[in-house]
Amino acid sequence: MQRSAQIMGFVFALLISGCHGEEDRHGPSLRGAAAGWNLILISVDTVRADRLGAYGYTDRPNSPNIDSLLASGVNFQRAMAPRALTWPSMASVLTGLYPTGHGLIANGYEFSDVTLTLPKILGAAGYQTGAVLSNMCQANHQGWESFKCTGGNDTRVNRVAKQWIDGIEDDRPFFLWAHYFGAHAPYYNGGIVARRVLDRNYEGPIAAKKNPLNRVMREGIELSESDLNQLDAVYDAAVMGTDHFVGDLLDHLREAGRLKNTLIVFVADHGEDLYQHNGYIYHACSVYQSSLHVPLGFMAPGLISAGGQVSQTVELIDVQPTILELLGLETEGDVHGSSLLAYLERPESGGEGKPAFSEYDDSRIHTVQVGDWKLVDNPDGDLPVCFAGVPEDFYPIAEVELYNLRDDPGETVNLASQYPDRVLEMRELIRQRFASLPRNIEQQEIPEELKQELEALGYVAN
Repeated sequence: MQRSAQIMGFVFALLISGCHGEEDRHGPSLRGAAAGWNLILISVDTVRADRLGAYGYTDRPNSPNIDSLLASGVNFQRAMAPRALTWPSMASVLTGLYPTGHGLIANGYEFSDVTLTLPKILGAAGYQTGAVLSNMCQANHQGWESFKCTGGNDTRVNRVAKQWIDGIEDDRPFFLWAHYFGAHAPYYNGGIVARRVLDRNYEGPIAAKKNPLNRVMREGIELSESDLNQLDAVYDAAVMGTDHFVGDLLDHLREAGRLKNTLIVFVADHGEDLYQHNGYIYHACSVYQSSLHVPLGFMAPGLISAGGQVSQTVELIDVQPTILELLGLETEGDVHGSSLLAYLERPESGGEGKPAFSEYDDSRIHTVQVGDWKLVDNPDGDLPVCFAGVPEDFYPIAEVELYNLRDDPGETVNLASQYPDRVLEMRELIRQRFASLPRNIEQQEIPEELKQELEALGYVAN
């Protein structure tokens, strides 16, 4: 068994450094090729990868604009979020660190003053930096020349983003971050297309409102096939609405001539369980692919070839070092992620990819995915606290869960007892990965007003 762990550790060392040699990773074609280019980060809240056409979804035409955008560059088919929660996940995108490294382990936490984020690094390099967000507004964001919060209103996101784009200087590159909230429960963005998608004759507990959705979980209401179809339709409508706003922003950028020499990164912070696990509709408690598997794409006209698809597993902590390497800027400080440049240059290159990990607050709950195998490790038998009013054991996670995602993408059959050696090997990967990483966690007191806002969204702000 010890030899097995040693072998797995060696494999891990190879994987964590990437699948290519140093020459491949730092080939001449893309490293620094986007120096001086603009950067646009488009992030969408609560959009599952498997609900986009670019990831094989065919039930409804949810995402024509997003699909077209991803097809214009390289689309990562197996990108994993470090936590199924907006603040920790997006902070990892901005820093290249796991949540226990940057300190935002939960919604409501704050960056430390010494945390290096993309806007800080790009601002120091002369970039104009602007953020327009409809979530994560109360975090102490640093490094932005312009920072606007729209209170969950995606119409305002585009209005403010367009105004900012139209007012920037032409002699300096810019970095714009636009975040869209409307696919998050209660799925406000679905109002744009609801009449075309929802069953008007449906009578049941599912509605695009927070209270009915919470009631389903608090009262343990068992959903029928008709209810689940309505839930899927409500969610798909919200994804369609988000796609509309993304397309509208891209149209404006195109008309304004701002897509030339511009790197676009598209990402979701997390997905949504949608009643697939433990009767849970939302995401914050989840350790499963429904909430951790997210879309990720890099697009740069004339630089990154269109139509590329990467099948290897990658992590959102890889986004920041990849951006900096493309822009010809040094990665500052110790980041946990690694550049994906080799995949942008050769999307179809072989290899299994590297292990992808997730954390859960400051507990010992972790997940790791290696190829088609996924381990959920909960050695203390912790029970996530999902939101007020549900039983303590509402979202049980076994001490160890092992899934073969190729045969069981919905993670319904726990194979841990059948493959004890594999369980030990993958647990060793988790231990190796996090044992030496510095933790930057301080217990933070969340202001009462922010607590109320988070609880209204279905979170437990403790």
